[in-house]
Amino acid sequence: MKSRPILVLLAFILLASTCKKRNFERDHLLVESSFEGSNPFSEWTNNQHCCDYSLTQNTDKYTDGTHSMRVDVRSTDPLTSSGIRSELVQPVDKPGTERWYGFNIFLENWADDNAGESIFQWHPNNSTGVGTASLWASGGRFVFQRDPSGSNTASEYIDIGPVISNQWVSWVIHVKWADDNTGLLQVWKNGSLMIDKANIKTAPTEGTYFKLGIYKFGWLTQVFATTERVLYYDEVRIGDENANYDDVKPGN
Repeated sequence: MKSRPILVLLAFILLASTCKKRNFERDHLLVESSFEGSNPFSEWTNNQHCCDYSLTQNTDKYTDGTHSMRVDVRSTDPLTSSGIRSELVQPVDKPGTERWYGFNIFLENWADDNAGESIFQWHPNNSTGVGTASLWASGGRFVFQRDPSGSNTASEYIDIGPVISNQWVSWVIHVKWADDNTGLLQVWKNGSLMIDKANIKTAPTEGTYFKLGIYKFGWLTQVFATTERVLYYDEVRIGDENANYDDVKPGN
């Protein structure tokens, strides 16, 4: 009889531990990349860079596991897709698609440079070359750029604070892609909601696709103050329409 309270207590502890673990399960993920293992870019199309150093698996800086992705662009790089870039690519999402994105970034010694650059973007599924949406990190500011038509005719620029160099910064983005006014856009930086827009157009009819990496477009046409950019990514997750903030946010 004396053993029954102990057994009940052990069962309660096991149940509590199970419940706690379930709170941290991540569901409804289409992509989960911490860039571990022998094929760290297997969930991406990996043809948007020029050189061996452009996109590499890194062991110096990481927030999960023992690796991250290191991205390196240089002003002397040969052109890739008509620009200086090092990016991984996801498939096209058509209007009506809802997605959650989460990841960490580390901008290494990110000196101010007014020459334009994006550090992640969604590209329209057409040949205009103008991002449907992107995060810029030039001129010492994080600026979220939007051009829902992908035609460079109606761009919006939303300042979301100073660039944070040599620290990990977490991002969560929730988007419903829409070629009419039924879309939505939410952006969190380090857990703070920075952008919250509903009933908006977010994509062209052709759809849009996600690109993770640096596109230093300013090196081709603008005066620039830097000749190299280095950036790290870790804990990259993409969730479907049934996902939520906790499913994709970096960290446990």
